[in-house]
Amino acid sequence: MSLSIENTPKVGVTGFQGYKKNIKNENVNFTSRDDLFEKPNKKVDKSSNGKFDISECVKNFAKGLLSPITAVIKHPLMTIGTLAATVALCSVVPVMAPILAVGFGALSVYQVGKGVVEAAKNYKNGEYDKAEKSFNKVGEGTIGVVLTALGIKQSARVAKEAKVMSELGVTSLDKAQKLQIANDIKNGTKLSALKEITTLFTSKAGLKAVGSQFKPSNIAARAKDVFKFLFTKEEVTKIKKEKMKFTETAEGKRRAAMTSQEIEAEVKSLYKESFDEYGIPEELRPEIKIVNKDIKNGGGYCASSHEITINEKAYREGVFDLPDVIKHESTHAQNAILRQRIPQEEKEKILVEYLVNKIKNGEKENVLNGNGSIFTGHEIMKPPKMSVKMREDFAKLAQDKLYKMSSYTDDEISLMVKPLVENNPDFVQMYKTPEEAINVMTNYARGHNVRYRIAVNNSFGFDTSKIDPNLLKDLSADEKTMAIKSLKDGIDCIEANASNNTGALGLGGDFKQYQFSAEEVLCQQKGNNFEISKLEAQLAKLRTQKNYDAAEEARLLDLIKKSELTIEYKTKGQKMYELYTESLNNPENKELAKQVKMMQRELYKIKSEINSISGVYSEDLLGLNIHVKANQYSAYTAKIHPEMGSTRNIPLTTTNTGGILAEMVKKED
Repeated sequence: MSLSIENTPKVGVTGFQGYKKNIKNENVNFTSRDDLFEKPNKKVDKSSNGKFDISECVKNFAKGLLSPITAVIKHPLMTIGTLAATVALCSVVPVMAPILAVGFGALSVYQVGKGVVEAAKNYKNGEYDKAEKSFNKVGEGTIGVVLTALGIKQSARVAKEAKVMSELGVTSLDKAQKLQIANDIKNGTKLSALKEITTLFTSKAGLKAVGSQFKPSNIAARAKDVFKFLFTKEEVTKIKKEKMKFTETAEGKRRAAMTSQEIEAEVKSLYKESFDEYGIPEELRPEIKIVNKDIKNGGGYCASSHEITINEKAYREGVFDLPDVIKHESTHAQNAILRQRIPQEEKEKILVEYLVNKIKNGEKENVLNGNGSIFTGHEIMKPPKMSVKMREDFAKLAQDKLYKMSSYTDDEISLMVKPLVENNPDFVQMYKTPEEAINVMTNYARGHNVRYRIAVNNSFGFDTSKIDPNLLKDLSADEKTMAIKSLKDGIDCIEANASNNTGALGLGGDFKQYQFSAEEVLCQQKGNNFEISKLEAQLAKLRTQKNYDAAEEARLLDLIKKSELTIEYKTKGQKMYELYTESLNNPENKELAKQVKMMQRELYKIKSEINSISGVYSEDLLGLNIHVKANQYSAYTAKIHPEMGSTRNIPLTTTNTGGILAEMVKKED
């Protein structure tokens, strides 16, 4: 308010009267009494007090952390518009998500560093208030780094999807393919996820994937899909489709109600039928055991103990069907019996010759580096690049010293390989120091020693001391060929099992070197064909019944389709693997590499269809060592709107709307 001191009544204060005389005829404006009388407890503004206060640093850091929320509050339309534009961009060009994530993360790290440097510089110069404000940038950068880290696996998933789409030559993946990739990324570390993203910019496949997504035709196709998803409704949306749970099927209920004795009787009946078909005498047949373990392990055949195990719990849960697994493992046992009939000395000679030839030919697959054990799993390594002469020299070293049952220390192996490395200066030049080159060859040599000991141990097979020698009589020419092939073939399979993660071939590591070995493919073919014969008999019997269970029909049809696809997968995979190995040894043959890539695409599609049918996501399609999505089965429970019909169980292989409606009408009839 405005006061004229001239008109102010005398208040009897001497000091004030004296003050009055000096400012006579002046008007003084006050906004508050604080201008005249200072408050004794007035709050100090620490943001501009010229001192360095930790509380101000914390406050500014917190403001930086909350900056994304603050942006939405202050500029809602701008922020939401930016987000919408980003989402739209990532919808038509999915690979932009990991690209933006990397950019955002790099910018955030830069922001943190810049804030810290500014704070230190201002503090050193005595500009403490500015130093405190620099912590706002540190906070903004920190939240950026945190948000990037939280979304790194999501970005890695998109990056891998982009690479697979590029490999397959498609603009989108189906649900099973996406689920497979998501599962791989989820089970990996954040470091491996970051590596997946960086390969977009550092590998030919990654750069090709990025380029593919920016093609105008691909952008147009995805934009059309997005528009269709947002603004149109297909007839199929009238049908609600849900995967059945195995435990709710007739077969699921049957298995759940079975006693252990009943399961054992079923196992032994199929076991007898399998070995009778192979004509193997009872004295040579493996022992069969029923166990109760985690459902991730279905069972298997052990050559050293000559024993087949079947996991009762996994069978009850619907992880596998007995005909397939028992025939599969019986075929492994049949091969083991054939191998056992080769004299041990001859087997060891065959193994040495085979392994030496692999070295001389320049083996390309991942190999053991000797660390770990057959029980804990071995680490793997890519074979070092060696000249033809060096491979010849190393092959001689392996034959003379490494391919023995002796176990060497690292120092002993290092002394063995040192002259070899020193005599090959071109090899040393590929490494930073001669010591590093020696270390690489030491690991590789140790792996070969382990490789040989594992192979020989496996070749010993089971104890035959109590078996009638007449049952182990000489092999026929055909039997011996099969036995030798099985002996050689087993090396890749054993190494894969020992390392737990070996020989990934293309398309994100979906193909492993041992999957397509001759014996493995043979076992799969035998197992699935045996399974199909049993399923078809069950289906025929079911359809003779009046008002039979449609859910059981759907389950059987899906299993038949899955078995047929698995046979196709393994058969084509064997051919692909042969071409793949040939291609690695002939890198200049571009046409061969093209054939391999085309076959890998075919295999990926088949595998995705198998996974989609089964609801069980297998690492190797063996039906044994697998990761299970609990209790899900393949057949649909399809429910059409009330005016169109009622709920029906139909096979998963019936995928289109017309087919689903036809199934519904068929059942009504």
